[in-house]
Amino acid sequence: AEDGRRVALITSDRGLTRQVEAALDRWRITADDSAGKPLALSAPGRFLRHVARLFGRRLTAEALLTLLKHPLTATGADRGNHLRWTRDLELHLRRRGPPFPTAADLADWAEARPADGVADWAAWLGGLFEGVDSPAPRPLTDHVTAHLALAEALATGPAGTDTGELWLKEAGIAALAAVAELRAEAAHGGTLTPADYTDLFDAILSRGEVREAAKPDPRLMIWGTLEARVQGADLVIL
Repeated sequence: AEDGRRVALITSDRGLTRQVEAALDRWRITADDSAGKPLALSAPGRFLRHVARLFGRRLTAEALLTLLKHPLTATGADRGNHLRWTRDLELHLRRRGPPFPTAADLADWAEARPADGVADWAAWLGGLFEGVDSPAPRPLTDHVTAHLALAEALATGPAGTDTGELWLKEAGIAALAAVAELRAEAAHGGTLTPADYTDLFDAILSRGEVREAAKPDPRLMIWGTLEARVQGADLVIL
């Protein structure tokens, strides 16, 4: 890249591709990857997988903060206050706990703060996660409905009127298509535990690829074996 040459990496190993892209990011270099990014590693994919892992387990402070700080949470409205209150809540939880916060714990934290709106925000949070820790098996249709309802509520935020940026852009559109297909076939899925549903959802997202609107360096390319047959470069790495 520094010498201005065209360079191509040819590999069918997607794990290797992600390692190379991570290394290039140290120099803020984005390669032109012909296969795109795995849908599961896109922003909507990560968000949906985080939400799926909430079910069947006690809500931990770490899982709560991971979701609250995700760039898609509360994008429906008033994300500025959401981030400010998330920061304050994180400081409180890391200093004083508890490790498994409940709706009552969030309400007590908000009661000690005079800021306008923080009590409503804490009440919104507490209501979202009610009942998610149940380990009981249920039909796949119910899993999908509960999962998407929680994900969309988190993306909307306490004062939003739509799902924010969850289903927008290339990755959001691809994620919406994947969950729509799952919802359409869910009636034939039988009964699953929350852990089984999480594994199923991960497997479905792992099949998808998405090409996001980025501006890659046109001199650095990552190709599969098919593209390599019809293109050339100054330096080829096999």
